[in-house]
Amino acid sequence: MKRLILAALLLASCGQSGSPDLQISGAWARETVAGQTATAAYVKIENSGTADDRLVSVTAPAPAAAELHTTEGSGGVARMRALGDGLAVPAKSMIELKPGGTHVMITGLEAPLKRGDTIKLALRFETSGGRSLDVRVAPATGPEGH
Repeated sequence: MKRLILAALLLASCGQSGSPDLQISGAWARETVAGQTATAAYVKIENSGTADDRLVSVTAPAPAAAELHTTEGSGGVARMRALGDGLAVPAKSMIELKPGGTHVMITGLEAPLKRGDTIKLALRFETSGGRSLDVRVAPATGPEGH
């Protein structure tokens, strides 16, 4: 009887923890002009799973670097701030990295990014692990239909 109760408790605790189920879509980055060595990238992350996850880091191919940032406004002045502890992706929700909010800051670009180009980013999630992402370059105003 004790084994049966222990097994039931173990199964119940496993069922409660669940797991994240991430879908990543709509990735795009702003095109740049000659001499510009930084840009921003945006993406939608949907977690249809039953457990939270966290986007802990983003990397770009060398020599470029990528970092999660958020834009905050105070007194009519917008400032960017690095998200050192990552970004929560709660269960049963969608987060959108978008202009004027949370985004991926890409620095150290060696050449301008032109509309139609593709850049690679690597996203690292706390639970779901690594995901490679092809990001298409769109006009600074955003992708068509955005």
